[in-house]
Amino acid sequence: MKLLTWTLVLSQLVNAQQGIQEEEDALYSRAIKLMSESPLIDTHIDLPQIIRGLGTPLDVIPQLASKLPGHVDIPRMREGHLGGAFFTVWAPCANQVLNQEYGADFLETTEGLRDSLEVLDIIKNMIKQHPEHMQAAFSSKEIRAAFANGKIASLIGMEGTHFLGNSLSTVRLYAEMGVKYLTLTHTCHSSFAASNGFGPPLESSNHGPGLTEFGKELVQELNRLGVMIDLSHTSDQTMRDAIDLSLAPVIWTHAGARAIQNHPRNVPDDILRLIGDGPGQNPGIILSVFFPPFIGPSPETANVSGVADHIEHIASIVGRDHVGIASDFDGMYSSVIGLEDASKYPNLIVELLRRGWNDTEINNVMGENLMRVMDEVDKVKEDMKDKIPSTAIWEKRTDLPADWGGPDLVYLPYDVQDVVNSRPKHDEL
Repeated sequence: MKLLTWTLVLSQLVNAQQGIQEEEDALYSRAIKLMSESPLIDTHIDLPQIIRGLGTPLDVIPQLASKLPGHVDIPRMREGHLGGAFFTVWAPCANQVLNQEYGADFLETTEGLRDSLEVLDIIKNMIKQHPEHMQAAFSSKEIRAAFANGKIASLIGMEGTHFLGNSLSTVRLYAEMGVKYLTLTHTCHSSFAASNGFGPPLESSNHGPGLTEFGKELVQELNRLGVMIDLSHTSDQTMRDAIDLSLAPVIWTHAGARAIQNHPRNVPDDILRLIGDGPGQNPGIILSVFFPPFIGPSPETANVSGVADHIEHIASIVGRDHVGIASDFDGMYSSVIGLEDASKYPNLIVELLRRGWNDTEINNVMGENLMRVMDEVDKVKEDMKDKIPSTAIWEKRTDLPADWGGPDLVYLPYDVQDVVNSRPKHDEL
């Protein structure tokens, strides 16, 4: 009799386990189906810095089709059913990584602008050299076209303003070259805005806790250019200033909820309440990151379920039409459990399905919300098409008007020499 009882219990356990596995298989199949119908767009992948670090970049790019160290290569993007990706133009904060100082007014020269141009060149060559897998996109319409063609829609974001040479001219040129979002700071302050750093307390900027006057000009210029304003990494005051000033939706391309994990890189609830569909709110989007220190206090909580917790908390405040997905792959030492690399995106969709998100909500969090924001940013650009470029310069610069006349101003016409010679001479010059 006891043997019969134990046999029955064991049979029930096996059947229960089989039922759970069948349910999981069904959820996974449903996730893959949804991902085949609507693009999952990751707004922050740092693959270019990996390529730059592995060797001479243009020699490394062909290897993207096989296997690269790190989190991302074409086979894993394909396995993960990735529909679109923003690859980031970035150069490190030189005072934090390269032992170079910017000075109190950010006027010391570094190689940041050169390096960022080289990273942009890497991205463009990645796309050009792998046309069977990647297709350049600059709008929601072009994302949909690439997805319909079975390609990974490939877009360009820029992370930080510290390498822009204190110039709006460089911003305008990057926009012409295809940059679709600009993060207002990285882990260091700039002439445009104050940063929240990476984790340890960051010494306050000499130029205020938020946007500088020059940074306010940048926000308006980004609106005019149709470049999305990314508030990841920025100080809380920079976030507030930009939300208050921007005519277009703002974005966080890789952040979490500070209420879930108290980290300065995550967004506090009082700022989340400024985002949404209500009166006076900015209709932007917060895209949730996979970096363990931003997700949970322990390895056990820094997992795919933890990422979903952040998405759901953010959505509980801003609404499910204002959330999205952003890995930060290849820009961190490790990703969370269950989302270890670019092959694992379906696990997050399965987790949201398990929590009761319907098909429309899944499509929205994967990419429809982001594409709606892109369309609204483009509409603001169209509305501002007759506005002339900002003439603002960083007030601390001493190189303008330019002193390029050569010995005895020989390179200048006489009447221009007269103008130059009539200028007041400053003691510091």
